[in-house]
Amino acid sequence: MMSFEEFTENVLKEIRVKADGAFRVKKHAVTKNNNVKLTGIAVVKEEADIGPCVYLDEFYREYESDGMRFDEIVDEVYQLIVKNEEEAPDFDISGFRKWEAVRGNVYAKLINAEQNMELLEKIPYRNFMDLAVVYYAVARDHAQKDIGTILIYTGHMEMWGQEEEKLYQTAMMNMRTDGEVDLVSIENIIRRVLPNEDISLGLGGHRRDISMYILTSSRKCFGAAEILDKKTLRMIADEVGDGFIVLPSSVHETIILPPKDEKEYGMLKGMVREVNDTQVDIEERLSYHVYMYSRDEEVLKIVA
Repeated sequence: MMSFEEFTENVLKEIRVKADGAFRVKKHAVTKNNNVKLTGIAVVKEEADIGPCVYLDEFYREYESDGMRFDEIVDEVYQLIVKNEEEAPDFDISGFRKWEAVRGNVYAKLINAEQNMELLEKIPYRNFMDLAVVYYAVARDHAQKDIGTILIYTGHMEMWGQEEEKLYQTAMMNMRTDGEVDLVSIENIIRRVLPNEDISLGLGGHRRDISMYILTSSRKCFGAAEILDKKTLRMIADEVGDGFIVLPSSVHETIILPPKDEKEYGMLKGMVREVNDTQVDIEERLSYHVYMYSRDEEVLKIVA
C-alpha cells in the first residue's frame, strides 16, 4: 500500500494527465487552526497565486480502508477540481496588495496560542490571556459579496507598510462598523423552537437555570473576538452581572453565564473540556479554560 506521500504524488501525476494542459496543478500543504495540517492539490493561477484546492487527507483514509479504489479517487478529485474551477468566485487578488483597498475588510479573530505556536511565528498577533489575536481579510467578489477569508501573514503587513497595532485598531473599528454585537439568551432561542413549552421546568418538574447567553458577531463568523471589545463587556456586565463567566464555545462564539460561586469553576472547566473533546471540531476549538470578567479591573481573566 502507498504511503501518503506516494499517494499524493501519484494522484497529482494522474490529474496532470487528465488536465492535459487545460490548467496547472501543484501540491499544496497548509497548516490550519490548532496545528491541523492538510495536503491537497491546488490549481495554479499566477506565480504566487493558487486557486481552488482539493484536500487529499480524507481520500487517503478511504484508500487505506478500501472504501474507494485509487482510480475512483483520481476521478473524483479531478471532478472536484474542475467543478471548483468553474465555480471559483470572481476575486481580484491585485486589490489585496494595497492597504487602502483592503483596510475596510480587515478583522480580528481569536485562536489558541499554545496550539498555534508554529503558525504564530509567521503572522502578526498579540497575546490575550491564553489566546492570540490574529488578523484576516474578508475576500469579496466584484458584487461585494463575501466569498471567503484570507489569513494575514507578516509578509502582507510588510507589503502594506503597516504595524500590528494598526491592524488591531482597524479590525476593532471594522467589527463595530459591521453592526452591534449579537448577544442572545438561550431562553429566547428555545422559546423560538418550543413556543408552548414551560422551559423553566426540567426533569421531574424541577426548576432549571436557563440564564445563559450566546455571544457572537453580527456576521456570526469568528465571533469569539467580541470578547476583545471593552464596551461590549461592560454592556454584558450591566445585563448579566459583574463577575460574569465566559466559556469558550468555539472560535465563532462564546457562552456567557451569570456570576458563579468559585466552587463551581472546576465543574465548568470540566464541562468545557467535555464539550470541546466531543462536540467541537479540532479546527474550531478555542480554549479549555474558564474566564471571568472583573468590572473593577475592566478585564477578563482565567479562573479555571
